[in-house]
Amino acid sequence: MQTLDLRTGEVTEGVALWAILPPDTSGGKCSECAVLHEPDAPHNCQSLAYQYGFRARKGRRPTWADAMAHCSPTVQAKWKAELIRLGAWQPREP
Repeated sequence: MQTLDLRTGEVTEGVALWAILPPDTSGGKCSECAVLHEPDAPHNCQSLAYQYGFRARKGRRPTWADAMAHCSPTVQAKWKAELIRLGAWQPREP
């Protein structure tokens, strides 16, 4: 990160430190994606809480296949068919 001192014009280089707050799990929201859903339903792959948490653990972006990996084969098949229909299906990355 570069910082510019507007008074002196001096540019300094440094590391920007930041952290993400834990997901809001109030009201029964999922601890993985911070969205209210049934335990047998996929996580919300578009949730920032899910994306950042997944990337921190796996080192890559999550796909819908990742978000529904814990679901039954029947639920996965239904979600996959609908995601394909909507043009939102991405195969799991290696």
